[in-house]
Parts: sequence; C-alpha cells; structure tokens
Amino acid sequence: MNVMTFNIQHCLEYKKNKINIPLFAETIRLHNADVCGLNEVRGKGLLLGYSDQTNALGDCLSFNRYFAQAIKVNGKGPYGNAIVSRFPIKETETIIVPDPDDKNDDGWFETRCVLKAVISTDIGDVCFLVCHMGLEESERINAVKTICEISDSIDLPIVLMGDFNTSPENTVLKPIYERFNDTDAIAENKGVFTYPSYNPEKKIDFIFCKGLECKNVKTIEKVVSDHYPIIAEFTL
Repeated sequence: MNVMTFNIQHCLEYKKNKINIPLFAETIRLHNADVCGLNEVRGKGLLLGYSDQTNALGDCLSFNRYFAQAIKVNGKGPYGNAIVSRFPIKETETIIVPDPDDKNDDGWFETRCVLKAVISTDIGDVCFLVCHMGLEESERINAVKTICEISDSIDLPIVLMGDFNTSPENTVLKPIYERFNDTDAIAENKGVFTYPSYNPEKKIDFIFCKGLECKNVKTIEKVVSDHYPIIAEFTL
C-alpha cells in the first residue's frame, strides 16, 4: 500500500502561479499512490475561481474521495483537508480542533480539523488521519491533543499524515512520537526538507504509522506545490 501526503496549496501550480488540477492528479498517479492525504484543499463556494477540488481530483484519478471542511475562507469558500483513495472508503468524520483560548494580536490563528477515514485496503482496514496544524504553538498543542484522543480510541492500524507546520525536534510532537513511528526514521534520504519546495529549508510534512510496517519512504523533490509530497510503502 502506497500512501502519499501532499499539501497542494489549493492546486496552485507554483511555477506558473495558476490552478492546475490535472497536474496534481498526475503527480499522485505518477508515484502510484493508493491513498493520498491532501492539505489546503478548496471546495466549491462563492469565491470566484474555485471549484470542488476534491471531486475534481477524485474524478481525474477515478478514486474515492472525502473532503473535510475546517473553515470557509471569507465566509464563502470551503477549505480544509481531503483524502483520495483507490480503495473503498468505509467511514469518514471531520473532527474540528478546538481553537486556543488565548489568541494574541500578533499571531495568525485559523480553525483546523482532523480528517478521519477508515479505508478497506489490500492489507486490511486502516484508519487514516489527515491533519494540517496551525502556525501558532498553542494551535499545535490543541491539534496534538486532539490527534492523541482520536488515536487512543482506535483499534485499527493507523496512518497519520499531513503538514504539521513544525520540525521533528519540537517537543510539542512528543505525544505523537510516543504513539506512532515516524516513517522518516527508515528513509534513505533522511533529513530531506519539504518546505518551501523552491528552496527547501525545513521538514514540516510527515507520515506516521501505528500497527503497520513501513517498507520504504521518500520525499518527492519536485516543484509542483510549495511543499514537496512524501510517499511511503506499507505492509502489515
């Protein structure tokens, strides 16, 4: 089972600065991803220029799909995480991460969500969690707590993936590392940064697993979005 995480920056082709949904679908197809967790996905709303990107990508790939809305941009445009899958999606849920109680005037705060999907894969039922953590530490603390509460209630193997907006060394991720294995630990290209793709200087995108063995993982060093995607191969 090949799993990709990809912050698609609302399908904005970085080099040409235009929406290009077929390019993003082709990137997923080219690397044989069976399941792909997506961040910064737009839905169809009242904002001009934005379509239902989850369904558009799913149609291009002939994949099953689910969109988890976190917010509406300017109150008009659905925005959040998504998942597309070659395998049947059995159960889905959008879990909103609580906003921090204290929001200072200097920070950028945005309501986030965790996408939860149980998918019937070739190696059995697997629970996938797709997240996009906030820019502020207080937001990430709440996101980590939410993820841990979800994972502690699940008996299935789990893949956790997404844009964490922080580096592996940040102690806020300690509860995640206590529960999951970071696939980067076995990567041949260990230490490859994922952001920004045009001049990478930090790793903020991750694929974690629990109850699965990661056979191989690599960062795809190609400028499509402003993030590099990561793809991992799993067995039970």
